[in-house]
Parts: sequence; structure tokens; C-alpha cells
Amino acid sequence: MKLNRFNHARRGSESAEMIIALPVVILVIFAGFEYGWVALKSIQMDHAARVGARVAALSGSTSADVENKVNAALLNSGIVGATLTLTPQDPSTAPLGTPITVLIQTDYSNVQLLGLSRMMPLPAVLKGRASMVKEPEP
Repeated sequence: MKLNRFNHARRGSESAEMIIALPVVILVIFAGFEYGWVALKSIQMDHAARVGARVAALSGSTSADVENKVNAALLNSGIVGATLTLTPQDPSTAPLGTPITVLIQTDYSNVQLLGLSRMMPLPAVLKGRASMVKEPEP
């Protein structure tokens, strides 16, 4: 079987197209992984804040109780280096009906998956926030 020059040239152009397209396709796939990871960690931060707000809303809870629960939830999620802001600072002194807010923040560099922040727009800081009303004693 005889190959003509047209078929041989066509195979070369397919290789060139693949060399150009493959890095773009791989970047898109990895970007999907990274953005999915951002969504997962954001949900986990919100969950930890919600756990802390739930504890803070209970009668007799202290800021140490809230901090312990939030840190346990973050540790279970593999999130390190987060800061906790509790408003009011001591939930045990808050009057009934007062909204208590828990805010958790961490740098995305602490939880990143692939380290593609130089190649794509990713958040610098991840936040989790929850608020609940102080409950009366049971």
C-alpha cells in the first residue's frame, strides 16, 4: 500500500494540534478539581461555624466551649490555621434573644489542593459564617 504525501502531512498536523490542545484540556480538568475543592472547603468552613454557633446559642456555653467545638470540626475536615471570631466574645453573658455570630477565616494557601493559584483566580481567604439566637435554659 502506498502512502501519498497528503496523508503523511495530515498525520503531522494532527500531532501538532494535539500538542497545542492537550495542555489546555489538562488545565481545564485540573481547574475543575481545584474549584470543586474550593467549594468543599467552603462548605466545611460553614459547617464548623454552624457547629460553633449552635454551641454558643446554648445556655451556659462559654467561648472556650465554642472554640473547642469549632476546632474539632475543622480538624475533622483537615483545615488548619483558621481564626475564630465570636460576636459577642463571651456568649455566656449574652442576654436571651441576642444573635450570636461565629466567623471562621483561613488563607486558601493553608488548604489548597493543587497549588494552581498563580494560574487561575482563586480566593485568597475562605470564610465560614453562622449566626444563631441565644436560647433560654431548658
